[in-house]
Amino acid sequence: MSSQQTSIGLLGGSFDPVHNGHLSIAESFLESDLLDELWILLTPDPPHKIDRAQADYQLRLEMLQAAFKDFDNVNVSDIEKQLPQPSYTIQTLEYLKDQYPDNTFYLCIGGDSLRDFKQWKNWSKILDHTDLLVAQRPSTDNNKIDNFLKDHVHYVDHDPIKISSTTIRDAVANGDDISGLVPSSVKGIIENEQLYRESNDE
Repeated sequence: MSSQQTSIGLLGGSFDPVHNGHLSIAESFLESDLLDELWILLTPDPPHKIDRAQADYQLRLEMLQAAFKDFDNVNVSDIEKQLPQPSYTIQTLEYLKDQYPDNTFYLCIGGDSLRDFKQWKNWSKILDHTDLLVAQRPSTDNNKIDNFLKDHVHYVDHDPIKISSTTIRDAVANGDDISGLVPSSVKGIIENEQLYRESNDE
């Protein structure tokens, strides 16, 4: 990752597995006028997803790297693996701001995450370090968030693809074809490693 001053979007998640919806939202963020780079942050153990076993971290990282290998200005990062667990966004931001004090960071999220944002740990402190870049359809009602949040939100036009990692895991467990839902390289890893053969509900 470059240390020179730049505007960086942070897109985090467990990516279990990464799918075409993730690629689509990444493209929308990159097409905005605000970002020079997009960093994909793989979360080892999301605090809100402790109720089910996840695929091995290294395999999830391998799938991410395969999915984004042809993207310009995208860095797949394992930085959260190096930080104390569990992985909280505030901790990651404080570390990145300390390491890259001259850079501008935007936390990249979807509309659903914006509605739940005040449930995040230390959400107000997060806004001391970053504004929110929210991928959302233009027709979505943006007036339902309070004025304090509005001052920290920038919207990016995005038409979500209705795919979830849960749907893909269930499809694999049921023996269904996931072509068209994930990049072919990711499908190959899932098949070679025999991932998601047993259904796990979130």
